[in-house]
Amino acid sequence: MIVTVLLLISVAFIASLAYRYQALTVGGAWTAFLVGAAIAVSFSYEGLIILALFFIGSTIFGRLPARTFKREKERRTAGQVFANGGVAALLAISALLFANDELTGIMFISALAAAGSDTWATEGGKRWGGRPYHLRINTRTPAGRSGAISPIGTLFAFLGSGLIAIFGSLLLLGGSWMSLIWIAGFAGAMADTVIGAYLQEERQCVRCNSLTEEKSHCGHPTRIVRGVPGFDNDKVNMACTIVSPLFAMIIVFLV
Repeated sequence: MIVTVLLLISVAFIASLAYRYQALTVGGAWTAFLVGAAIAVSFSYEGLIILALFFIGSTIFGRLPARTFKREKERRTAGQVFANGGVAALLAISALLFANDELTGIMFISALAAAGSDTWATEGGKRWGGRPYHLRINTRTPAGRSGAISPIGTLFAFLGSGLIAIFGSLLLLGGSWMSLIWIAGFAGAMADTVIGAYLQEERQCVRCNSLTEEKSHCGHPTRIVRGVPGFDNDKVNMACTIVSPLFAMIIVFLV
């Protein structure tokens, strides 16, 4: 009980630091606390270490200097935090309700592996991947556009999944199922690319006609030009973290 309380205090402290240093908005900090609290209660400090590997690694990676694009100092919102960590938190809660701790552990790590894989793919691809290839329009496109893929970005997706899979497996599963989690996390990121290419809404600025994911650009509103209305990048990211644990669960049942 004392350990759990100390872990919750640590989660609150880290979330407040992230807000103070402008890594999170107010809503993002509260959501991060709730996600971390669920994981702390279910998986103790081992689960928090895995979560920290994703969050700290992704934050640092996202703030590295970039020559190929203008890096904006982004503060993660509640929606962005939940999109990346919400499924993992729900799986952590389910670990308290169901007896199969190993399966829920595999699925929990896989969800964070997918989130890490997707984030690393995006950040690495934008910085060093050149102009990626868009799956739907079959041509090169500016770096950072959803639904596009590059060899460098794919490599970083594989490495990002591996980081979480290795440490997560060692911390929670005694080293078991490492390869499966690694592959599942990578598969989630690849699913993210496909979903982003064909289903995610894409908007166009009414002033400069630039394609964007945002609802405003150049101080003007944007309009949806393709994709499913309302199915934005946060929902695509959440789908990524759903595909990965489901993939892992199916493989576990088959072997």
